[in-house]
Amino acid sequence: FDSKSTFELFRGWLILQTCSVGWIVRNCDGLYNMSIKILVAEEACAGFRHHGRLAATFAALPRPSGSLRPLSTQALFGVRSFSSQPKADEKGLPGSLDFTDGQIAFGSKSTFELFRGWLILQTCAVGWIVRNCDSLYNMSIKILRPYITHEILRYGLFNHFCAGENVKEIIPRMEHLRTYGVGGILDYAAEAKDDGEPIKAPKAEESTAGASLTARNYDYSGEKHCDANALIFMDAIRAVKDATPDGFAAIKLSGLCDPQLMERMSSCLVQITHLFWKISQDPATRKDISKSPYYAIDREFKVDRDTFKTNWLDFFKVEDDADVQKMFDKIDTDKAGVISYLQWTENIRLSGINEMAASCKHKGPMYDAALNDEELQLYFNLVDRVHRILGLAHELGVRVMVDAEWIDIQPAIDHLVLTLQRKYNTGDQPIVFQTYQTYLKGMHQSVLRDLARSQRQGWYFGAKVVRGAYMVSEREKAKKRGLESPINDTYEDTERNYHDTIESILGHNVGNKGSEVGKDSEAEVLVASHNRGSIELVIRRAEELGKDKKGIYFGQLMGMADNLTFTLSKNGYKAYKYVP
Repeated sequence: FDSKSTFELFRGWLILQTCSVGWIVRNCDGLYNMSIKILVAEEACAGFRHHGRLAATFAALPRPSGSLRPLSTQALFGVRSFSSQPKADEKGLPGSLDFTDGQIAFGSKSTFELFRGWLILQTCAVGWIVRNCDSLYNMSIKILRPYITHEILRYGLFNHFCAGENVKEIIPRMEHLRTYGVGGILDYAAEAKDDGEPIKAPKAEESTAGASLTARNYDYSGEKHCDANALIFMDAIRAVKDATPDGFAAIKLSGLCDPQLMERMSSCLVQITHLFWKISQDPATRKDISKSPYYAIDREFKVDRDTFKTNWLDFFKVEDDADVQKMFDKIDTDKAGVISYLQWTENIRLSGINEMAASCKHKGPMYDAALNDEELQLYFNLVDRVHRILGLAHELGVRVMVDAEWIDIQPAIDHLVLTLQRKYNTGDQPIVFQTYQTYLKGMHQSVLRDLARSQRQGWYFGAKVVRGAYMVSEREKAKKRGLESPINDTYEDTERNYHDTIESILGHNVGNKGSEVGKDSEAEVLVASHNRGSIELVIRRAEELGKDKKGIYFGQLMGMADNLTFTLSKNGYKAYKYVP
């Protein structure tokens, strides 16, 4: 090989390694055509021919008829065109911003960053690559070896979508965003994985109707591991204070305990809801709701004293009727002679279900769902961790978004977040933000209940609203269990749910002149969306309501939808990048 340069040697080695992979040889024509679609785009060729910033040159480049355009600029970056002028019919409309200005969208990027982003998003738009990414990764490990593969991923995908691996790396990226008026939402990227393995529940699975008994396979190595994760979350909160003071920290509660415990907690909370339904209904006409989606269960009714007493005695053993009267009076905090679902959930504690279960007349779902003594201790450990994390956030004035997760543990997350909001959202701003997934049936009603809770209990309402991230797996699990899917049947249903939810939050307490926290305070919301239409609707509706911009935030993922983030920031809105 004396006649070869180092580059020629590497090229030859790479070619021969690649040609030794039979799958590549058999599919070389398909791979060639895919490469043509990904890499040979008129905009890219012309952009580099003219050099300079790609986004600024795209609009001015000549486009001969018949030129190859496998993916439009809109498909790449979510922009209709790079013209800096809005369409004539858009000018002056409420909520209409010009999201098509390439200079605003990509002015923060170098030429290399633009090309890298273009290449990555083009590649991610090819369905075959997305479906086979694990196999392609394993193939790359064999051909290029782990070090080269991981360095390519680090300087490509990782650097495009992530800010860094530690605080030292994150701070420069956050400071760069701040120069353009964009804040950061720092996310410690760790959560459980959904392998669909059944949990080891202490009770019989077949007798637990409506309970969530499929867990994710989580690398849970004990309470010390969870304590270590709590310290990492606390470091993330300090990093927000240092790197992006007006930003947020995002945490996933599944990293703070065994997710199997959270499933058991959720099963218990589901049964508490089912019990409220049962004691409010006539036994002769009572429907079975065990297979209904949790958030879609009707809770908008009240139970009077006689109905409560009659049905309570059907389910529980009591020494005398006076005990039932005491229970009713304890829940009826308004002394109105009826109890609502909000009053029910305020007074029936998760930690007190064991005592109720012990008095069950029959060992049914409620009895099986109760946490045992060991689980209660693990639950208290979890509560201690989240209070340490949020106590630090409250001390530093850092807002924390608690991410939504899969439906089997979401009721437990909701329960914990409400507890945190009651304690930490009573100052001059909300510290704890709940996440609502609006692809779930009944989520708008859940938001309305929490808005009512904030007024009733006296705390600031703070929320992040998303469409959702577990659609396929949730539908598959529901089908396997013979349950109704918790996911909306159509995209239009989710879209309507998303917009209705945001409008309810925007309109909460708008115009109230009082100063009492919760009762009079407006709600704050982060609109997490890459959907331009949804963002324009939010802006338009806020203007119609007269709601101040300071309580409305917009968030997009790092490396995506820059035309939305930077345009919003340029026009005085609080825009953020979600930064893993």
